[in-house]
Amino acid sequence: MKEVLAVGITLTAAVLLNYAIYLQKRAVLALPEVEFKFSWDLIKEFITNKPWLIAQSVNVTGFVLYSVALALAPVSIVEPIIASGVVLLAYLAIKHLGEKPRRIDYIAMGMSVLGVALIGVSLAEGLPKDKLSHGWEIPIFAGVIIGLAVIMPLLMRGSRARLSVGLGISVGLLFGMAAVFQRLLMMYLVNFSTHWQWFLVFLVACICTYIPAFVLLQAALQKGMAIVVAPIYNGLMEFVPIMVGMMALNEQFPESNLLKVARILAFVLILTGTVILSQRAEAEDEIESFPGGELEPVPREA
Repeated sequence: MKEVLAVGITLTAAVLLNYAIYLQKRAVLALPEVEFKFSWDLIKEFITNKPWLIAQSVNVTGFVLYSVALALAPVSIVEPIIASGVVLLAYLAIKHLGEKPRRIDYIAMGMSVLGVALIGVSLAEGLPKDKLSHGWEIPIFAGVIIGLAVIMPLLMRGSRARLSVGLGISVGLLFGMAAVFQRLLMMYLVNFSTHWQWFLVFLVACICTYIPAFVLLQAALQKGMAIVVAPIYNGLMEFVPIMVGMMALNEQFPESNLLKVARILAFVLILTGTVILSQRAEAEDEIESFPGGELEPVPREA
């Protein structure tokens, strides 16, 4: 029963989080460009924009469910399901934002859906028992991943398309590491009375990764297509927790060899699907703003 509940909550969170990205994409097109410097005027433009605030309300609801899911299941299981929600975003971008699909895009969406189903199958033995164990690997992984997140936008400066891809990579790396921190945060919350110091450490770590990732996401959505940016950061947001979860948090595979194969195949399908969708970035420079059939930006509302 716990397995069904965990998967159900995670799927709901995936739908809400990716629908929020679609709403944010529409809203940010009518807002000033996000620059890499602090500006109260820019912040005011965002927090007084009704469509953007609605997007954030959906985002917060999804994030709460996502937090519950991380309290119930390992991050290496939760993140692939969350990442598969990009299928909904791709559909909305194609239908309402005029972002033209390729035949392989539909195949990639099907791969993500199948991957989620296989994750459910791989949980037939039940969820692994939580282990509050982590060591020196966590700060090392965090340092490398955050360092890459800082470097990538600098390396990919030039056209808006390249910069949007660089920003998408940074967002994925930061969100992925933040997911690991949040998994630990939720586990220490359950044991708060005896591990409150670690709870505070990972609370700070979550804040220091989620906030920059959120700001960079707004910039990436302004500069690139949703169907390009979202798969890139979804794929990395999925890959980082799988890697760190397996190598540093002792998140185990099922004992059954058949279920192991199902879990690995699920990871491969979802990750491959997100990579395929991200390859649209190569053609983005050739796409004019708001081509035929695309919706106009949502007007600013006070």
